[in-house]
Amino acid sequence: MVVIFADTDKMKNRFFFPLLVLTLLLAFALSLETAVASETAREYVRFLHNGQERSEEGRVILEAPEGFALEARDGRLYVITPRTLIARRTINAPFVPYTKAELIERLKEEFPPSEGFHYLDNHGPFIVVYTTSRAFASWVGSLLERVHQQYVIHWRRLGVELTEPKFPLVAIVLSNEEQFREHVRREGVTLFPAQRAYYHKLTNRIVLHDMTGLQVLREGDQRRATAADIQRFLAQPNAYRNVMTVVHEAVHQVGFNTGMHPRYVPNPVWLYEGLALLHEVPDFRHRTGWSLGPRINPPRLDRLRQLLNRPHQDSPIKRMLQDDDMFRRSETALDNYALAWGLTYYLVRRRPSEFAAYLKTLQNKTVESDDNAEIRIRDFEAAFGSNWDAFDRDFLNFISRLR
Repeated sequence: MVVIFADTDKMKNRFFFPLLVLTLLLAFALSLETAVASETAREYVRFLHNGQERSEEGRVILEAPEGFALEARDGRLYVITPRTLIARRTINAPFVPYTKAELIERLKEEFPPSEGFHYLDNHGPFIVVYTTSRAFASWVGSLLERVHQQYVIHWRRLGVELTEPKFPLVAIVLSNEEQFREHVRREGVTLFPAQRAYYHKLTNRIVLHDMTGLQVLREGDQRRATAADIQRFLAQPNAYRNVMTVVHEAVHQVGFNTGMHPRYVPNPVWLYEGLALLHEVPDFRHRTGWSLGPRINPPRLDRLRQLLNRPHQDSPIKRMLQDDDMFRRSETALDNYALAWGLTYYLVRRRPSEFAAYLKTLQNKTVESDDNAEIRIRDFEAAFGSNWDAFDRDFLNFISRLR
């Protein structure tokens, strides 16, 4: 699940994208004076964030008379208005993301060791901030690292151009649901009732917790995860969901940081949710509990078949492409998650080269690209054709044959 919420003006909490159309004050969408700032300019900005004074160095992504969006050196995005701006100046230095060591020092201000937080930085591009046992956090870190490696290899083989992450990728791993809900409350995020993890586009972090609630940090617990530890984790109740949760959010974070679907571009929700659903299925044959699919996602397949067996006045796929709100409404969300998985699985299995071309079209969009229902249909038809009856028929036949 990808989450986004608005800035210090306390606008109504929202899910998903387009990020800058939502948060850079509605006037941005109408302003002809909006300009993209230099990719290398670095600025120091002091501003109010959630009522507290904050200082950041970063680069301006978009700017208009009504405010600007600052990408900080840790990858977080801040929306700053004239009302919240305190001071701003240009620094005679290029924009450079924090190193892992620098970012961990910043994280310690937000997640103090005195409050039980610990840090791992030996899992590829990831920093794991945790209150669980070190062994459990190490397993999560190993799983995140594997997802990143396998995801990039897999999609590059299919002809999709991906890059390495510019920023260290932060994962916050909490011991139990109580800690998770408290973090959600402090961050001001709105979740579905059953949601247990999320990737946040503004912070560029994933947040999750141990669903068993058993992996609490114990004094002196500084071990890395052993093979026996991992097998013990995978044998616990909710192990399947733990693996799915970690992988789903990792796929979001990796996708948004390797250029699969650029973070500041208004791409459709079905795509990045479909990719996460495609890869989230556990595989307990591998020592971490996961290996790269794509494999059939049984609960999504069952739900999809129920959806497709109902009468429809028009193509469910076409509706999903055009309307992101179908993922936000409780009465349509589960159906559309299932449909997003099914469509992604179908395109990877049946039309991989066309899917790669479609992904490239979306990758080439910029923060200033227009996004509406007509454009989304045009982009899709450019890759897969405009005969929707034939497309839906082939999709339905494909799904009906899955076992």
